[in-house]
Amino acid sequence: MTSWLTNLKSTLTSGRFWLTSLRDIILIAVVLFTLASYLQRDMRTGIATPIQAHTIANKPISLFTSTSANTQINIRPMNTNNKPTLIYFWGTWCPVCKVTSPMVNSVNLNQDYQVISIAVASGSDVEISRFMQQHHYDFEVINQQYQPQAALLSQQWGAMALPAIYIIDTNNNIRFVTSGVTSGWGMSLGLWLATWSPAFS
Repeated sequence: MTSWLTNLKSTLTSGRFWLTSLRDIILIAVVLFTLASYLQRDMRTGIATPIQAHTIANKPISLFTSTSANTQINIRPMNTNNKPTLIYFWGTWCPVCKVTSPMVNSVNLNQDYQVISIAVASGSDVEISRFMQQHHYDFEVINQQYQPQAALLSQQWGAMALPAIYIIDTNNNIRFVTSGVTSGWGMSLGLWLATWSPAFS
């Protein structure tokens, strides 16, 4: 036992141990950054793409649409609810979404933000509704599979790897994008920053 403690103490006080550990941490960080960049390469940035559809509860959703009928004038569409919005592309079949969806659900409880999700290749409205009930999820869901007006949303938004998360400010600017595993506090921080960012646009 004493020998083991002596060896541990010797290792922890060794400069070589800390240099090797630092090298490994930097290498892992570079790999994770490269992977995240690759997964996010197609994700839309700039002005949010309009979303007009119905949720699985038959609630109409109209987001990021222009208030002007004159398409010749470049008018920035306004977010009428005046809240930062989290758009979440996911699937009931997606293993990573099983980690992310509970965090999205917890963000949805904050009344200062709006959460809209788009279920990709996840079956019928009834099947998605059953899945939501089984997992106690309360966020709004648009079923991309059975709505012609929603069929191309994942392509239009560049959500090619799921889950894909977009945070949009009240001026309809996409402020943050992420794909794959993310944290609840990271989503909340992004939404909080999006609350203030329009003032500095």
